[in-house]
Amino acid sequence: MTTPDDGTTAPDGTTPSAQPPEHTAQSSPQDEQRTADYSYGSYGSYGQEPTRSAGDPADLGQQAPAAPGQQGSASAGSPAPAAPVGAAPGQGAPTAPGPQAMPTSSSSMSTEQVVATLRGVGLESPLRSLAVGGVAYVGALLTSLLAVLLTAAAMAVGASGTGEVGDELDSAGIDPEGALSGIAMIVRMPFQLVAMASFGSWGTHAEYEGVALRASVRLLPFVVTLVMVLLAFYGGRLVQRGRTTGLLGIWVSALITGIATALVTVLAALILAQPVPIEEGFSLRVHAAGFDAFFGSLVLITLAIGLGRMSRRARWAWWPLVADLPGAAKLAVVHALVIGIALGVLGAIGTTIQALADGEQPPVFVFVLLLPLLGGQMIAALTGLPLLSSLTAKANAPDVLGELLPSSSFTGRATVFDLPWYAWLLTILVGIGVLLVVSLPWNHGRRIVPGNIIALVVSWAALPVVYFAGGIVLLVLARVSVSFGVEGGFFGGGEQMSGSVGLAWWTPFLALLAGVIVEVLSRFFAPLLVPVLPRRALSWFRRPLAPADVVDSQSAVGAPGAAAPGSPATGTADGTAPGASAAPTGAPTGAAGLAAGPATGLAGGAAAGGTTPVDMSGSASGTQERRPLSKKARRRLIAGFAGAGAICILVVGLVIAYNVVSRTVYAPEKSVDAYLSALEDGSASQASELAPANVPTAQQVLLTDEIAGAAAQRPDSHEITGTDRQDDGSAQVTARITQDGVTSEQTFTVERAGRSAVVFPSWRLGAVEYSTLRLVVDQGTSTILVNDQEVDVSGLDLSPGFVDLPALPGTYTVSLPAASDLVTVTDSEVPVLVEPSGDEDTYASPFYQLSEAGQKEVQKQVNARIDECATSKDAAPEDCPFEAYVYDEVDDSGSWKIEDYPTVTVEEEDGWYFSTGYEDAGSAVYSYKQEPFLDDEKPTDETSDSSITVSGAVSVDDDGKLSVQYSEY
Repeated sequence: MTTPDDGTTAPDGTTPSAQPPEHTAQSSPQDEQRTADYSYGSYGSYGQEPTRSAGDPADLGQQAPAAPGQQGSASAGSPAPAAPVGAAPGQGAPTAPGPQAMPTSSSSMSTEQVVATLRGVGLESPLRSLAVGGVAYVGALLTSLLAVLLTAAAMAVGASGTGEVGDELDSAGIDPEGALSGIAMIVRMPFQLVAMASFGSWGTHAEYEGVALRASVRLLPFVVTLVMVLLAFYGGRLVQRGRTTGLLGIWVSALITGIATALVTVLAALILAQPVPIEEGFSLRVHAAGFDAFFGSLVLITLAIGLGRMSRRARWAWWPLVADLPGAAKLAVVHALVIGIALGVLGAIGTTIQALADGEQPPVFVFVLLLPLLGGQMIAALTGLPLLSSLTAKANAPDVLGELLPSSSFTGRATVFDLPWYAWLLTILVGIGVLLVVSLPWNHGRRIVPGNIIALVVSWAALPVVYFAGGIVLLVLARVSVSFGVEGGFFGGGEQMSGSVGLAWWTPFLALLAGVIVEVLSRFFAPLLVPVLPRRALSWFRRPLAPADVVDSQSAVGAPGAAAPGSPATGTADGTAPGASAAPTGAPTGAAGLAAGPATGLAGGAAAGGTTPVDMSGSASGTQERRPLSKKARRRLIAGFAGAGAICILVVGLVIAYNVVSRTVYAPEKSVDAYLSALEDGSASQASELAPANVPTAQQVLLTDEIAGAAAQRPDSHEITGTDRQDDGSAQVTARITQDGVTSEQTFTVERAGRSAVVFPSWRLGAVEYSTLRLVVDQGTSTILVNDQEVDVSGLDLSPGFVDLPALPGTYTVSLPAASDLVTVTDSEVPVLVEPSGDEDTYASPFYQLSEAGQKEVQKQVNARIDECATSKDAAPEDCPFEAYVYDEVDDSGSWKIEDYPTVTVEEEDGWYFSTGYEDAGSAVYSYKQEPFLDDEKPTDETSDSSITVSGAVSVDDDGKLSVQYSEY
C-alpha cells in the first residue's frame, strides 16, 4: 500500500511524497476521525488527500512522516511513531511513542529551535500574508483613483462646464480654489474611498466659536471593496500553495495582516484629510478615518486571506453534507449579476434611444462613468426592484427647519410599478426568465448523502438561506446616507438632520422567496431540460464526481461504511480510504454511515448501509448512462422551445411596437405639438378644440379662423424640448417657440384622457392660459373691425372702458366701421405674444377722427345755432352763446345782428370736443329802444355789443350723422 502525495512537508523541509511501501505507517485509532476528501460541490476534484483532524501531527508540526530509509511499521491500531521535531532525513523515530521533549540548552534556545517551537504550535512567519495585505490595499487604492477620475469626468459631462459647484461654494463663503483644488483632491480622495470601502463614513467633526459641527456621508464604493477582497482572497490561496500551515497559523497570520492593513487604512485617511477652508485661519478636515473603517478593514482582510488559505486545504469529512452552501453563494452572485446586467443594458438602450430622439445627451455615459463609485448601488437597485422590493428615501429635518416646512420628516418609495407599464412588464419578465435559467445549473449534479437528515435539510435550505443572506448584502450595497448635526451657540441643545436612500427592509425576505422558487424549479422544472443541455454549461456550480464502480451489495451490507474492494473511492487495495478505518464493532449503522459515508459512499457509489446516493432526477449517481431522447420527444422539445421562443419574440416585438407607437403617435407631446401647430397656422378652431379657453363665450369673439388666420407675425416654429412625467399620471411638456425672431419657452400640462385604439393612452391638454388682447372702446360701441373682420361687441361689458379678449399669438389690426365721409378711423395695431405677459400697455384703442368735411359740418351746425339764437328779440336768448346788457328796454323792440361768426376748433381727447377761444370768438349787436327818462320824451334807439364763444361735444352715430351737444352757458 502506498501513501498518496498530499503535499505535506517535514520539519526539515523535505517532502515525503514517495515513501516506500514498507515504510508507510498503518492507521491508528487516532486516525478514525480522518476520512478521504473527495471532489464535491463547487470545489472540483481534490483526489483522495486525507483531511486531517484538529490534532493531526502534520498540522501541529508534532509528527513528521517516516524518513527515507526507515524500516519497520507499527502494528495495526497503534499510533505511528513520530519523528522528533527538527530531525534530519534518515533519523529514526524514538523508541517511546508520543511527543518528544524539545532539546534545550543551559542558556537559551537557538533561532532554529524557536522557529521549530512556533511551527510546533501551528504558527508561521506572517510576512507573506502581510505582503498580500499590502497588495490588496494598493489595488484598492488604484481602483479608488480610477473611480475619482471617472467621477470627475461624469460631473464634467453632467454639468457641461457651468461651474455651478464652485458658484454654490463661493456663495456660502467657502473658497472654491482651496476646497476643490484638483490635483490635491485627486491625491487625497482615493485614500478616503479605500476607508469608505471598508465601511467608513466620510465627514467631519469640528468645533468653532462654541459651536460643534458633525457631518458625514456613508456609501460603499463596492467596486473598490470587491477588488480589495478578491486580491486578499486569491493572495491567500497563493500563500497557502505548497504549504501545510495549520488552522492556528492561518488565522493568526490573517489577523496580523488585517490589523496592519486596518492601521494603514485609517492613518492614511486621517493624514490625507481634505481641508475645506471656511475663513482665514479655520478649515474643516473631511476624512473617512474612524473605528468603523478600522474594524471594517480588519474583518474584510482577515476573512479574505483566511478563507483564501482555507480553500487550499483538504476538505473535512463532513464537507459533502454542506457543499451546497458555497455553490448556492455562486448561484446567488450570478443571479444578481445576470439580472442587473440584463436590466442595465435594456435601460441603457431605452434611455439612449429616447435621449437621441429628444436631441439630448444619453445619460448612459454618466452612469458608466459612475460605475466604479456607485456600481454596487446600481446593481443592488436593479436586483431588488425585480424582486418587487422598493427604493426607499427618508429624510428628517431639524426642528428649526421643521417650523418652515410642511413636515420635518419625509418618506418616499418607488417600486418597479412606478415605471411605464411596458417597462415594469419587461422588468418582471426578465426577472422570471432569470429565475428559470438559474434553476437549470442548480439541478445539475445534485447528490445527497443517503439516509442523512442533515444532508437532506441542507439540500433544501442552502439556496433560500444564501439568498436571504444575499438580500442583506443588497441592503448594505444600496444604502446611501447623510447626516448633519450642530450643537451650541444659536442652536442651543442641537439640531439634527439625516437622509438616506436604499432598498426596503423587507428585501431579504423577498430574496428568500426567490431562493425557494429557484429550488422548487430546479427539482421539478429543470429535470425536463437538463438532459438535452450540454454538461459544460451546467457543471459550474456543482462539479460532477468521477464515475464509480458498481458495488457488490452483499459486501456493502456486510461491511457498513466500507466500499467494495478495488473501488476507486478508496484508493487502497483493501477498500479502506487512506486515513480512515472501519466503524468500531457494535457502532450503530447510522453513525458508521456518517463517519465513513463521505469517504466511501459519495465517490464510490455506496453509502453506509449499502444505500446508493442518488441525484434529484431519480437516477442512481454514477450507475446510469445518459440516455438520448427519442425522435418524437426531441421533436416535441424542439417544438416547445420554438413555440416559447416565438412567444418571447412576439411579446418583445409587441412591447417594442407598443413603445414606439406610444412614443410617436400617442405620446403626450403630440397634443402640445398639434396645439402649437394650430397657433402657427392661425387655426383658432383647432386650438380651441385642443385647449378650450376658460372664459365666457361672449369673450371668445376673436377665436375664429378668419381673424386668427389673418393675423401677421404668427409663431414661426416650435420644438419640444422635454417631457416630465408626474406622479398623478400627467406630463409636463416643455416647448421652445419662435415668434418674429424671438424664442421663448413655455410649459404645458398634458393629462390622461382614457385610451385610444383600446390599448394606447390618450392625452389632452390641461388648462392653457391664452394670450389676451385688451380692447379699449367707448361704452355703447356695438361693432368693431379686427383684421378687416366685423366683430359684434354689443354683448361685452365695456363699463370699465376696456375688455380683455383671448386671442392666438400674432399681430392684430383693430378698427371701427366708417359710416360717412364726415369721419375717418385711426386703426390700432397690437402684437399678441405667444407667452401671456400681462402687460397692460399692450392694448387696442381704435378711434374716429373728424375729417375736413366733418370739421365744416361742426362749424355749419354752430353757425346755424347762432343764427337761430339771433332771431330772438330777447337781450339774453335762452341757451344761446351771446347776450346783451340793456336798461329800460321797450318791450319787443330789440333785435340781434351777427357781425362775425366764431371759428370752431375740434379736439380729440377721450372724445371730440369743440370750442372757440377769445381770438376766434364771434360778435353780435343787439339793437333796441330804451324808455325815456321823462314821460314827455320819446324812446331812444340804443345798441349793445356781445362776443360769441361756443363749446361742446361732437358725436357721430352708426348712421354717420353728426350731432353737436353744447355746453351750458
